[in-house]
This record gives sequence, C-alpha cells and structure tokens, in this order.
Amino acid sequence: MFLAWVILALFLFGLGRLTQAGATFQTGGLVTATDDEAEAGYFAVGAGAMIVVKQGAGLQRWLKDHSGQRVRLVLEPDPTESR
Repeated sequence: MFLAWVILALFLFGLGRLTQAGATFQTGGLVTATDDEAEAGYFAVGAGAMIVVKQGAGLQRWLKDHSGQRVRLVLEPDPTESR
C-alpha cells in the first residue's frame, strides 16, 4: 500500500512539472544585430528568436550594449494577472 502511495505521489509531481513546463519558453544565444537593425530595434538572440523593441527604450539600449554577448531569454506568463 505504501508503494502505491509513493508511485501516485511521483506521478502527480511529474504531471505538475510537465504542465508547468509548457507555460514557459527559454532560449539562449548571442545577441546580434547590424548597426541599422539595432537602430531600428531588431535583435536576434541565437538562431531561434528575434526581438523587436521600441526605439529609445531602455531595453534597446541594453541590447545594444550587450551585442555579441551570450544571454538567456525566458518568457513566462505573469502569475499576478488573471485571465
């Protein structure tokens, strides 16, 4: 009986981890952009993501300053926002 409870607990734990894993997106790579792209707000992160930011925004300046450096991009829903 104890073994059944342990198996059930592990199953539920794994199920919870799988459902939460689908709620986030992670990628990483070098931040790259030509001078013209950086001025327009277009930046690539690795081979899998493209970021478009508002011109003059703090994020644009940060990405320009860190161009050529490796970064990690994580997107996840805001837990405080209700649907």
